[in-house]
Amino acid sequence: MIEITIFIIAIFFSLNMGASSFAASMATACGSGAISLKWAKIAYIVLIVAGAVLFGQEVSNTLSKGIIPASLIDAKSLIIILSAAALSLFSANLMHIPQSTSLSTIAAISGVGAFYQKVSIEKIQWLSICWIVSTVVSFVLIYAVTRYVYPPRQRNFWVFEKLVNHRKRLALFVVGTSLYNVFSQGSNNVANVVGPLVAGGYIQTHAGLWIFGVIFSLGAYVFTGAMKTTSERIVPLGLLTATIINFVSGSVTLLASIYGIPQPAVIIYTMAVYAIGSIKHGPEITMANPLTQKTLFTWCINPFFTFLVAYILSKIFL
Repeated sequence: MIEITIFIIAIFFSLNMGASSFAASMATACGSGAISLKWAKIAYIVLIVAGAVLFGQEVSNTLSKGIIPASLIDAKSLIIILSAAALSLFSANLMHIPQSTSLSTIAAISGVGAFYQKVSIEKIQWLSICWIVSTVVSFVLIYAVTRYVYPPRQRNFWVFEKLVNHRKRLALFVVGTSLYNVFSQGSNNVANVVGPLVAGGYIQTHAGLWIFGVIFSLGAYVFTGAMKTTSERIVPLGLLTATIINFVSGSVTLLASIYGIPQPAVIIYTMAVYAIGSIKHGPEITMANPLTQKTLFTWCINPFFTFLVAYILSKIFL
């Protein structure tokens, strides 16, 4: 019975992760009108699974034994970890806020580890440095490139002439970079559910990446609020900015997967959208947007909330 409970929670967690990651990887293409929502979901299923199977093992290893010893993750601990992380993402999806699956998972694992006083502080510090650096680098790169081409002026007018003459080709390029971003999401985020299950001895890594890659991708059909928030309500995305965001955020996430770093790709992507918004509307207007403030508040409070929930549940049941 306890095994069934674990897998039910794991499936629920995967669906919530898939919805959040769908917003991060495909919102640019859908928001710019380069691809329909129907075909975006179909492509999402295929490429999430491919990314998970080909590049998800290192991140899964980090989550299964890099944060706390795998020996601490028994059936009860696993239920607590998956439940706390799933609750965090579910609440974010209900609020239509894109939320990092990796931060939620690591916060939940750390909450259980804190109960046992066995958290690897060195690993958390290293991951934190990687997250901060990758987010800042992504923001700066996207801001610098976009700032060069927008707004139109004498030195960059040739860019807009090219865009007008090759708009259909650029739309295809947006779709291509979006699919690349989907692949990178699969390489990183599916491991958030597979890693803890592997540590608990309930599934093998390769089989887990296949099975939960499919379940994860079906999240695109469950929650769509985060997609609408990211692609429409923060800043409407054009074809050129969509391409820039997808390429930078996808490359950063794929590189993180190769080195086994659970990457907060949702935050990197959404910060990139804020970079575009700051250029188009100004940083003051972008930051004054109630949705911007709500999103940033959720990012700050959710990991601490997840950690606290996991710790309290550990105190009660472990």
